[in-house]
Amino acid sequence: MDRIQFKVNGLSCSVGCEVSSDVTLLDYIREYLKLKGTKYMCREAGCGGCIVTVKRPPTLPYAVNSCMTPVTSCHGWEITTIEEVGNRKKGYHPLQTTLAKTNGTQCGYCSPSWVMSMYSLLQTNPKITMMEIEKSLASNTCRCTGYRPILEAFRKFAKDAPRPIELPDIEDLQICKKSGEVCNKSNCEEEEWCIVDKEGIFSDVIQFRLKDNRLWVRVNYVRDIFSILLREGDDSYMLVCGNTAKGVYPIDEYPRVLIDVSAVQELKGYTIDQNLIVNAGNTLTEFLNILQKVSSEEYFGYLQKLYDHILVVAHIPVRNVGSIAGNLMIKHQHNSFSSDIFLLLETVGAQITIQNAFSFKRTMTMQQFLRTDMRGHVIWNIMLPPLNNNYRLVTFKIMPRSANAHALINAGFLYKLRGSDNTVRQATIVYGALSPTFIHAAATERYLVGKKIFSNEVLQIALKILEQELVVVENPPDPSVDYRKKVALGLFYKSLLQIMPENCIGPRYRSGAINLRDTRPLSRASQVYDTKPQQWPVNQPIMKVEALIQCAGEAYYTEDIPSFPYEVYCAFALSTIAVGDLVSIDSSKALKYPGVIAVYTAKDIPGINSFTPPDSFLYSANEEVLCSGPVQYYNQPIAIVVAETRHIADRAAKLVTATYKNVKKPVLDVRETQGDSRKSKLYTEVNATEKGDDVTKNVKGMNSIYGQYHFVMETLTCVIKPSDEGLDVYCATQWLEGVQLMISRALKIDQNRIDVHNRRVGGAYGIKMSRCIQGAVASALVVTKLNRPCRFIQSLTTNMRAVGKRLPCVVNFDADINNSGVIQSINFNLYEDNGYKTNEQFTLLGTGAYNNAYKKSRWNYKSYDSITDTAKNTWARAPGTLEHIAMAELVMEQIAYETSQDPLDVRLANLDPEYEELRGMVNDVLLTSDYKKRRAFVDDFNKDNRWKKRGLRFALLRWTPLGGINVCVNVSVYRGDGTVIITHGSIEMGQGINTRAVQVAAYILKIPVDKIVVKENNTVIAPNVSLSGGSITSLNVVVGVRRACEELMRRLQPIRDQMDNPTWEQLITKAHQDNVDLQSHGFTRTDEEYPFPVYGVTLVETEVDVITGEFQVVRVDLCQDAGQSINPEIDIGQVEGSFIMGMGYWTCERLVYAPTGELLSDRSWDYHVPLAGDIPQDWRVCLRKNSYSSDAIFGAKSIGEPPICMAVAVGLSIREALVAARLESGIPTTQWFQEDGPYTVDRNFLLASTKIEDFKFK
Repeated sequence: MDRIQFKVNGLSCSVGCEVSSDVTLLDYIREYLKLKGTKYMCREAGCGGCIVTVKRPPTLPYAVNSCMTPVTSCHGWEITTIEEVGNRKKGYHPLQTTLAKTNGTQCGYCSPSWVMSMYSLLQTNPKITMMEIEKSLASNTCRCTGYRPILEAFRKFAKDAPRPIELPDIEDLQICKKSGEVCNKSNCEEEEWCIVDKEGIFSDVIQFRLKDNRLWVRVNYVRDIFSILLREGDDSYMLVCGNTAKGVYPIDEYPRVLIDVSAVQELKGYTIDQNLIVNAGNTLTEFLNILQKVSSEEYFGYLQKLYDHILVVAHIPVRNVGSIAGNLMIKHQHNSFSSDIFLLLETVGAQITIQNAFSFKRTMTMQQFLRTDMRGHVIWNIMLPPLNNNYRLVTFKIMPRSANAHALINAGFLYKLRGSDNTVRQATIVYGALSPTFIHAAATERYLVGKKIFSNEVLQIALKILEQELVVVENPPDPSVDYRKKVALGLFYKSLLQIMPENCIGPRYRSGAINLRDTRPLSRASQVYDTKPQQWPVNQPIMKVEALIQCAGEAYYTEDIPSFPYEVYCAFALSTIAVGDLVSIDSSKALKYPGVIAVYTAKDIPGINSFTPPDSFLYSANEEVLCSGPVQYYNQPIAIVVAETRHIADRAAKLVTATYKNVKKPVLDVRETQGDSRKSKLYTEVNATEKGDDVTKNVKGMNSIYGQYHFVMETLTCVIKPSDEGLDVYCATQWLEGVQLMISRALKIDQNRIDVHNRRVGGAYGIKMSRCIQGAVASALVVTKLNRPCRFIQSLTTNMRAVGKRLPCVVNFDADINNSGVIQSINFNLYEDNGYKTNEQFTLLGTGAYNNAYKKSRWNYKSYDSITDTAKNTWARAPGTLEHIAMAELVMEQIAYETSQDPLDVRLANLDPEYEELRGMVNDVLLTSDYKKRRAFVDDFNKDNRWKKRGLRFALLRWTPLGGINVCVNVSVYRGDGTVIITHGSIEMGQGINTRAVQVAAYILKIPVDKIVVKENNTVIAPNVSLSGGSITSLNVVVGVRRACEELMRRLQPIRDQMDNPTWEQLITKAHQDNVDLQSHGFTRTDEEYPFPVYGVTLVETEVDVITGEFQVVRVDLCQDAGQSINPEIDIGQVEGSFIMGMGYWTCERLVYAPTGELLSDRSWDYHVPLAGDIPQDWRVCLRKNSYSSDAIFGAKSIGEPPICMAVAVGLSIREALVAARLESGIPTTQWFQEDGPYTVDRNFLLASTKIEDFKFK
């Protein structure tokens, strides 16, 4: 029987009929080989978490997304995973150790993929530069670190690094016999191709029937494709090369016949006759190599433009396997797909050749290709024409972030000019992402012919013609028609600026020709903090204790627990209405689906149908695990589908249908709840204690901000198995007791029969406080029903659709001020959107921050708990406080604009005397940031440039933690060698809680940190422990460890007094002999608080492209009060990661809902978090000097959440740039404009209010 043969870490592997069509290389690595170092999140090549290295002799190794690659596509591959790169047995690789030492890992879930991406880069190009590294790593996602330490770590391996780290020579590189250089087949002429080996080219067709009855065929020749289609029929088939299309359009069910064409060498390579003929089976990486090489040939210099554009298509691992033909076929099947490859080929007038089963080849235009029935056809090649120097090519791709995103709009312009007077002889204008049918601006093309193009008159007429002929249709969640139509006009103008001689353009307009993305330099950063060696290891910037094992993939997470015998999987079936009554559920189709075991509904829950405890701190209500009647929001879980595999469970969950009645239109926007007593309830009211009488102006306004998805790299996951007493629960949670308590109540099982375990989580930010409990209760129900282990891994789309997010809010205010902008009185009303129910007490957390750092005595404050018909919103980094602080900052900003004052002066004039410490921090930042000089530069820049604008804005912070928590710390010493273990019941999620615990214990016990280990947490050793969050957990663990260690030292003191300066080991041996208890306990109480205010000052400089709306963060100066940091490096990491998460909130992370309540931006494809290319170009972070809180917590302060509150400065800085742009359109700077939600690329463009008439050359 035929099988697919390949190697993983040198181990020979094979697959055949025992796997299904949905089994990916990722699945095989993790589930079949049990190599858990390779992680995943999105399963659509959007996050980079699943990277492995692949080598197909004789080519160089390269990176692939293992989540996209069918394992049956891996024939002949040599695959390397993180386990082989370095480990505790063979030693760690320099990449792993450097990333760990540079503090480039926090939660650690994405760290193996970063290592594998860099490892692959170095395998491909050992002489890579620092800039190439930054650009190449611009698509991996990390939600924790803010990217800076990762880039700094890996730049050390660049050839142009100041002190480059040298790696051993890469083994087994194939040397080309012709050139003597490393072989790269895409650089060869067709007739020069190497013979790989007999098996590589001349082997027979490999075919076998998969477990799910699909036929898998691996072919080596085009004729084999047609032979299979003639034999099997062409009614249901798919040609598979990289399988990357499923990242764009997910595939639930594969066709009946799957033909692997990746080994068809006829479809590789290129030739040059009059045209450049590139075979369509080339991967995009191979295509890039071809373009770069041939661009040096006469008449093909324009290929460099195509090369530059394709560098921002997808990302490296996708380009390594995705083919030209595959990309074009996505466009063929989905005309609305904004294919950059199609756009480029259409712009330059390329043609495409296809072939059918009868060996009949046809060459046609790209547009003809879209209209051709491709059933039974193969794309053979594309032909790119020669173009002389009279042709000018310009292309654009406007993205929502720096990389790894599809185009909001893309465009190509090709002008043939007469050299003597720049008269247009031919014009080609192509757009993508406007509508499925509109491609060419034909009328505009015709008008331009014969015109001298560089004239304002011709430009304006052309713009009016173009405006009339553009066809743009709504396509949510893509940007509005208004944006795409207007920016299409702007790109036409921008294209002319780029080809026009610079000396013919007015100086103020020249910046319009510049693409912001092309100006980004190598990023730079600095981190400044004090440390006191006399107090070490407390206050010492040591490496995180888990850092190395995280970077080596040896750190285990919940889903890494090996499969148990007879294990099942489950998935939620979701409602398809937002408001109504659930009448009945029809699971018949799901139960008939092969591999489905059972479907459970609310009636199967024997106890309380809830996953939140109303009797716990910060909770007040039950929330249903499964809908029992009234549907509260779109995609509310209504049933649990149980199946043999995860894929089957996810697929079958979509087959569950329901009948509803009393369906109503949902209320989705918190603004609609204002004044509606049914939707909003007053939570608290704080009245002003004084009122000023120097009133010269009234300022009023309303500001809204919306949700943010947590985008945790480890999704909500739970693994449960039957135990001797009841259940063993392994849950990715921030709250062990909450999981135990609610499983107990829902299933009527005693708590002492439920043991909940957790070692660490792969990112949390609040989503794993309570939302994880819903899945835990569901999987526990399955275990009790079937008496089989159950694994519940909620997909990214389920996480985004069924789970709440950061709370949206709206504020309306009315302030009386004096001439200096000092508030005399203000009415400030804030409405928090809880989702469908008020439960978790977010408003309580924000109440203490409503005035931020400004004079509280003059604020009349009311806060309202609002409900909307959306998923119950939940904890998200700085819940409550972010909204209140941001809204206070917006008030200061509006006052400054309307009174034409410097916003910093307004802030300082309103500063509350209680927080006068902030003034000193502001003065420090003014000095270190060179503010006065930069303020003058920005003002001059905005005067001198029409199409680029800058902003420079401050944000101030006062953040006070709330409450205390229960933490149970146990410190145990082993008598044999004096080593120490700690357990604490709180959750390590990247904030360095374990490292801080070790540092404090080592300091008090006076032993080296490497003698101490922190063990896993569970409800046996730490019962009744509070949830981990609110930036107070680390401090409480420090207190608990301190108490336990001090108690231990008190016990040891009498023994020490009897000895002559004993070593630690001698002391412990003697203590054990004298029956001293070597285990001590530390406990913290909920009535113990450490409410020390945390201060911060941030200055942000941004630049906006007025023509497109794109922006860059030029520089950030951030000073954060961390008290006396227990570990400055970890705290710096917390500051940076928190700030970048906030930057995403204010710039690129937009949630888009349909009027029905359905979330449309539910994948990495259309929900965009910041990437490495989005971080500040110049990023300067310092920890405040001479700050101290309390001896009990070693002078430290809360750190994980406060910095995100200062990211509002990014939005304020962009706003200033937009105000400068609006001034050019005649809108005064004193006119405040409303912007609800993030300053996304499309919103920036529209808010700039640019007029078409302003598009001119001089």
